[in-house]
Amino acid sequence: MNPPPHSPAKPRVRLLAVALSLALPVLAARSAVANDTAGLDWVPLQSLPEALRDKQCRSCGGRYMDPLAESDLTATPETSDIRARASESELVGDDVYLRGGVTVDQGYRQLRGEDGYFDRAEREGTVSGGITLREPGLLLRGQEAQYSADTGEARIRDSEFVLHQQHVHGSAVQLRRDSNGLLFIEDGRMSFCAPDDEEWAIRADSIKLDLEEGLGTATGAKLDLGGFPVLYVPWVRFPLDDRRHTGLLWPDISSDSSGGLDVAVPIYFNLAPNYDLMYTPRLIQDRGLNHELEGRYINRNTGFWSLGGAYMPSDDQLQNEGEQGDTNRWLANVKHNGLFEQRWRSRVDYSKVSDVDYFKDLNTSSLDTRRKTNLLQLGSVDYLGEDWLLGVELQQFQTLADDIDEDYQKLPQISASFRGDNTPFKVDPIFLAQYSYFDSDSESVTGQRLYMEGGATLPLLWQYGFLKPTAKYRYLEYELNSTEPLFSDSPSAGSGLLSLDGGLYFERPTKLAGRNLLQTLEPRVYYLVSEYDDQSTQPDFDSAELTFSYNQLFRETRFSGRDRLDDANQVSLGLTTRYISDDDGREYLNASIGQIFYLRDRRVRLDPRDAVLDQSSSEMAADVNFFPNQRLSLRNSLVWDPESGNMNAGSLHASYQREDRSVFNVGYSYRRPVTLVDRDTVTEQAHLSAYYPVNERWSVFAALNFSIEGSTSVEDMFGIEYDSCCWRVRLLHLRYIDTVLGEDTDFSDPDLEREYSTQVQVVLKGMGGFGNRVTDLLENMIRGFDDRDY
Repeated sequence: MNPPPHSPAKPRVRLLAVALSLALPVLAARSAVANDTAGLDWVPLQSLPEALRDKQCRSCGGRYMDPLAESDLTATPETSDIRARASESELVGDDVYLRGGVTVDQGYRQLRGEDGYFDRAEREGTVSGGITLREPGLLLRGQEAQYSADTGEARIRDSEFVLHQQHVHGSAVQLRRDSNGLLFIEDGRMSFCAPDDEEWAIRADSIKLDLEEGLGTATGAKLDLGGFPVLYVPWVRFPLDDRRHTGLLWPDISSDSSGGLDVAVPIYFNLAPNYDLMYTPRLIQDRGLNHELEGRYINRNTGFWSLGGAYMPSDDQLQNEGEQGDTNRWLANVKHNGLFEQRWRSRVDYSKVSDVDYFKDLNTSSLDTRRKTNLLQLGSVDYLGEDWLLGVELQQFQTLADDIDEDYQKLPQISASFRGDNTPFKVDPIFLAQYSYFDSDSESVTGQRLYMEGGATLPLLWQYGFLKPTAKYRYLEYELNSTEPLFSDSPSAGSGLLSLDGGLYFERPTKLAGRNLLQTLEPRVYYLVSEYDDQSTQPDFDSAELTFSYNQLFRETRFSGRDRLDDANQVSLGLTTRYISDDDGREYLNASIGQIFYLRDRRVRLDPRDAVLDQSSSEMAADVNFFPNQRLSLRNSLVWDPESGNMNAGSLHASYQREDRSVFNVGYSYRRPVTLVDRDTVTEQAHLSAYYPVNERWSVFAALNFSIEGSTSVEDMFGIEYDSCCWRVRLLHLRYIDTVLGEDTDFSDPDLEREYSTQVQVVLKGMGGFGNRVTDLLENMIRGFDDRDY
């Protein structure tokens, strides 16, 4: 017998019934989760206004919304009357019984439940049946609550809690809040994750949360990741906000080709509000244990002080390499900045290491630091008077290269200068006196130097332009200790100087890409004449020839330092244009170009044996900066020699940043030495770097510094990041060649070493994390990178 035409409907109905029976529990569970999160004041992203959808909110898929956020905090519960309501109430002596929809309000405190009891004599009560206890920033839920109206103490059974501002939620078999506001959680858990997506949590026998101090303490604690326990600690203390607290910080873990596995575990001591201490034992696999210590102190009278150092009793790698001599490694560092009574300004910047390779071997967080060629050791005190600036400075350097001589030491340098106020149309005196004593540990010329200058300037300022004539006389005198025939014992030199600096401002309204703009045209002329005096028998203690750029057009000297009084008779011409928004005054574009025209040869040289400079004009210098919007910036500078047709220097840097924290950088730099000889090489380098969020969770980042003349990467880095609502992990790999700043590197050298480093960073948001060296490298190699939790 054939089946009826519609008989397949029954199997379909049965299948549909089975599907519904399987789906209903899932749908019910999702509905329960949604209802439960709503009961925890959690509002999903789609239900929030756009103004509240910040990075944290988007990452977490919502946020806690405190219904009492706008409460009047002056209406404290302890000083407020109790207001209670219920469907039914009964008064028996001092005992009040409430049944059905109990609400108790006392100031900004709210208590809700099904049934309640209150002892008016003891001012204590109990509420049961799905209770909620609220205060601004705090939500407590449970089956039953015992509370005191006078002290605010409460005990809640089978409870849940939410700390809105800290983005914390959790649960407990029993939760107690004492009269001081401390929360004690027994057999509970807590997490900074979203309540419907708990990726990690702390489970503990007991947890104490001190909201006043912003500190949590857990005993018998387990760290769960994805519901699985991964770490057990018998005791742990963690922050609830960004305030400082004593405790064990998360470790730094990395691996480097020069030292192997590298683990550092910082221990922080918050000794007082104005001083602290951090000790970091750091175990480097191939080298040994390094002890690092840093103390900080701040006081309104003595300023900020930072004293630190590191000590490795013995470097195992140096011993294995057969290093002769002391294999102990150490670092000492002192930094200070102070301003006393707005008059006395002080500064200390002192660093010293045990050997020239210390930073190269032991610093893994900054390539610039690894490539330092010297360490500054400086101390200074200045007095800022109404009309005078007086200063004393001690300065020397520790050289970090075997083939570089020690720099001269200033022991001391004493300066006095008149502080002009640059009042328009008023003659401003010029006076500077500076005494310096230069010493050296090498066999070099040493001695005393006195530099003085005096004169006057007259700033003439109008809305349409400016004119600033200056006249002064410079004098230089030495008392030297020297046996070299090139130098005399007491050389001196003097030179008069006149300059005239003037410019005009032209403006016109214009439009560019539909924007109303103001365009300026700013021509500038600078005339400089200074006398020649023979300085061939003078030493060079702290001077150098300045690198030519657009700003050099309007300086009165081509040297840094005080050892040369340069001769000049020259005219500088410059032209600048700007495009400025009519709406908000933001500058979209500025471009400048200029050149110096020499009216006579320049005979004063840093090295007296160098030839006279006889060019009739300088190179042409140009700067262009373009900011079409808040995200994109383009910066370009060029130095071009019209005589040879060569581009002697140039740089181009483009940066693009988006609201999602994307950063893209492209850069190019080129420099051809002006006096090109065999030992000088053209330096040409390209730079690429980026940080790019692929989506709300995943990001990639990379950086490359590429030597074009060497056809190789000098340093490159790449990595990946996973960032969720409540935790973040980064993995970074770095390769680099140990070049030396200021030196030409032979990239064809087969012995040139390339180092490798792998770093990992894990951050449990709200709890801190390990791997801060990853952040240092990202900020060092990706310009514009801004690290933050959200």
